[in-house]
Amino acid sequence: MRYLVHKVYQMTERGVAGEPGKVERFLSRYPVFTRQQFRDTVGAGQATNTPDRLLGYHVSAKRIMHAAPGVYAAVPPHLDPASYMPDAVLVASMIRDDGILAYHSALSLHGLAYSEGGEIQVLSCGRPGHVDTVCGPVRFVTQSAALRRAERENDGIETMDRRGLDVRVTGVARTIVDCLERPDLAGGPEEIGHALGSVEFVDVEAVLDTTFARDSRTLAALVGWWLERRREDFLVDDESLARLREVAPSVPRPVMGVDPDAGVRLGDWNLIVPSELAGPAFEDVDPGMRP
Repeated sequence: MRYLVHKVYQMTERGVAGEPGKVERFLSRYPVFTRQQFRDTVGAGQATNTPDRLLGYHVSAKRIMHAAPGVYAAVPPHLDPASYMPDAVLVASMIRDDGILAYHSALSLHGLAYSEGGEIQVLSCGRPGHVDTVCGPVRFVTQSAALRRAERENDGIETMDRRGLDVRVTGVARTIVDCLERPDLAGGPEEIGHALGSVEFVDVEAVLDTTFARDSRTLAALVGWWLERRREDFLVDDESLARLREVAPSVPRPVMGVDPDAGVRLGDWNLIVPSELAGPAFEDVDPGMRP
């Protein structure tokens, strides 16, 4: 019986795609893939409906699962298709061609996250919003307006290997700046505080460059406070801090939704931040200024 099933499968694959084993080779190379990749590789030189029919056949046979709009995943032969979960990062990264893993998802990929996120965040020039996948929700976020105006959306992006496939992710420098600019996408003040303390190395010039590109006084002050706090670790010079201090707010400004009367004031950076961000061991704040 098993021999008969195998022969039927071979006949089906040969009849649809022409070359037995081609799908297996493709799936071993691409554990997660797009419909277009399948067409271009397995169905190269054939009419579009031919690889689409083959893809549909394998989805019906539960050898391939539909993971997200236009994205599919190979189901390993020894695993139950009903309970198998593909790599969520790969799935999210392939939904849109310009997708870049960012914010809390980037913190996780760089080993800086303190907790698990409930969604994967992806930067994209397309429409913002959520997309449901078999792995959970993916949130698409529009690039910073300042970066779009300067046509610098791809600044600070790096490629990371994920199960033999490339995914684009914001580098550590940009990730930190992005998270300070959008704490709502980074897990909140406590999560950011842990991440800021976990960074072992960062390109200070890259941090300064992406910070000034945002044209935000609040962001410049937050970055300045962090670099001043870690100046010995990152060898931050006085000139860099002075440049950030020049564009910091002129009067104390509450950030991250903190109550001005309950937050921690960050000295001459003119910021009032949640105590969760500053942390109980924050050495740069006068104890008398803590809540």
